[in-house]
Amino acid sequence: MNPVEGTIIAVDLPIGQSGHSGVPACRLETNRNQGSYSMQSFHPSSTRSACKPLTLSVFLIISLLIASTIPLRSSRAQAPAALDKLSPALQQSLNSSANLVWLNQSGQSLRVLIQTRGPVQASLQTAIALQRGSIVRQFSSINGVLAQIPRSSLLTIAARDEVERITPDHLAQQSSSHLETATTADLVRNYRPANGGSKLDGSGVGVAIVDSGIMTAHSDFADLLFSRAAAGTDTVSQNGNLIRFEALLGLTGAILPILAGNRDGYGHGSHVAGVVGGQSPASGSSRGYMGIAPGAALIDVRVLDQRGLGQTSDVIAGIDWVIANRQRYNIRVMNLSLGAASSESYATDPLCRAVRHAVAAGITVVAAAGNFGATSAGLEQYGSIAAPGNDPTVITVGAANTHQTDSRADETITYFSSRGPTRGYAVDSAGTRRHDNLLKPDLTAPGNRIVSAESSGDWLVDQYPQLHVSGAGARGFMQLSGTSVAAPAVAGAAALLLQMNPGLTPPIIKSILQYTAQQAAGANIVQQGAGLLNIEGAVRVAAALRTDLATAIRLNTIKVGDSLLRGNTSLPAPVTIAAGQSFKWGGYIFAGGSHLLAGSDLMTRYQGIYDPSVVWVRDRVTVDERPASSMKLISSGVINAEVIAGSNGIFVNGAAIGGGVTSGQGIVLSEGIVLSEGIVLSEGIILSEGIVLSEGIVLSEGIVLSEGIVLSEGLNLSSGIVLSESCSLGESN
Repeated sequence: MNPVEGTIIAVDLPIGQSGHSGVPACRLETNRNQGSYSMQSFHPSSTRSACKPLTLSVFLIISLLIASTIPLRSSRAQAPAALDKLSPALQQSLNSSANLVWLNQSGQSLRVLIQTRGPVQASLQTAIALQRGSIVRQFSSINGVLAQIPRSSLLTIAARDEVERITPDHLAQQSSSHLETATTADLVRNYRPANGGSKLDGSGVGVAIVDSGIMTAHSDFADLLFSRAAAGTDTVSQNGNLIRFEALLGLTGAILPILAGNRDGYGHGSHVAGVVGGQSPASGSSRGYMGIAPGAALIDVRVLDQRGLGQTSDVIAGIDWVIANRQRYNIRVMNLSLGAASSESYATDPLCRAVRHAVAAGITVVAAAGNFGATSAGLEQYGSIAAPGNDPTVITVGAANTHQTDSRADETITYFSSRGPTRGYAVDSAGTRRHDNLLKPDLTAPGNRIVSAESSGDWLVDQYPQLHVSGAGARGFMQLSGTSVAAPAVAGAAALLLQMNPGLTPPIIKSILQYTAQQAAGANIVQQGAGLLNIEGAVRVAAALRTDLATAIRLNTIKVGDSLLRGNTSLPAPVTIAAGQSFKWGGYIFAGGSHLLAGSDLMTRYQGIYDPSVVWVRDRVTVDERPASSMKLISSGVINAEVIAGSNGIFVNGAAIGGGVTSGQGIVLSEGIVLSEGIVLSEGIILSEGIVLSEGIVLSEGIVLSEGIVLSEGLNLSSGIVLSESCSLGESN
């Protein structure tokens, strides 16, 4: 986004619909010293109204080490300068006796790529020849050559001014897709799961895709003679009421894919399924579009039709089917990249109740936060989480922009990603609205211009041809943006955790993902949740925990404060190294709807909130939907981190929370948190005074959107409709 001059100082945040092309989107910034809030205006890319076809480029990222400008007067000065130009593998090879594909021990020669600061000069070629080396190949796409040189001459060649970097000629292997690298999924493929298997890819875990269907014949889902995408159920095709309604609107046709045997005439569900578990490995110059859990079984639960339309009842019927068939298909994860009006409290919203039932049954439910992060005027809109993402038991996912780089240092929260807190409400006996105000989203993941499976002949590409990226038919791929494509990345991550440790429960999976998340620069906790998805860190924590947790909870043989660690294992170091950079984990979680808890005891000691039948929101605790009067929720030793937020309240930066915990801030709960006669702790983190939030997303009298495509203004549908959300063509980079 390009900055626009001027800053809007705001106390009240305007309420409105989601942002559209050409209007500014604003980022709220806080001034702690003055206690003020400001929103700096930005113009989103024009691609929201007219996107160009996405062209994915593979960038070779080269670490630039600038040699000293001091003339090299001696061998002492020469060695360090030359050594710095060698890759770590080459540095290690100087005294190595290993036989490698690029290191000939018998001849003591190296096959290396020598990169130069400009076009290769004849003087370098001469120097290589004088050192008894030879040029194997010269390149046009990079400044450099492939050379065979004696190991004893390596530092002499590296010391030359025109030489920038020397690396070994490694074996060429299938590279990780951008999505795998951006989420650190590529770093865990070789981990050995607790239940056997040679690699971590989600094998053995069923993931239900509650969406518009899956094109099972797509190459992304092929597995020898069969498809990994199993046809589960279709709750929408026989919805006569919806068919009549669409006829009234003139929405006819576009059923050819269905008649041809492709269940996904809309195209959204196949794309979502590909993000979870697509198998499109690298080939040639393409990095491929591998999903997060390419070995997972994908269960097609079709609740949206060929226009992306459905009704709330269709969605609930689909959830019912998932719960009833969870053992048959080993469904451990359910992805809901759809959203409904969130004006009703989570406690009574029917869709929220349905997902709570699924969580209590042991299914990790992942939901999109919504694409309503900006008003039609382009102002940042808080309180815009859609249902069922407003339910405390689900993992609600916002969207981050990777800017198409593997580096995690440049991630930002997209302008369209819905912000918290939740604004569903109930009306008390005095007629006063009591808003839920739950901290959401829980997490953010890549959700801008994500490439995945394209359903053949689908409505989305027919209407928005710029979404098409490459291929056709069973090998077609398209890009989508939105929290609907961020959510399945987290669903795939949950499948990896469950393959690593089948004993995990839905609440502890959410806590692990939050605890290990990376903090996004400048983002507050209702923009980023607990941070950016970090699969590598989450898998290491899951591997350290006992594998019988779910069984122990069911048999009531574990107490709050008991050890969660497996055998003699210890909690791994809270740091992840990805794409050559290291970052610390946030180290905190959301709990009780409005509380920030932190500290390693969350991962090493059993907490009462890890029981999937327990729901805690402020002073309300239920077990299997029935009110509880007394129970221990949190063990002693856990840190109350909400005091770090201070007067910033929910607008505190996530990095400030993580940094505060690391530096020893927060209050250690010596007695833990106990529900006693219906009273538990305090209100938790609060809204700052003077901030007016959205009253919840009321979409044309109750329209429900399935997150992924952001429709233009003016679409007016009657109540009860669920559709695959608006065509968010994404941010430009």
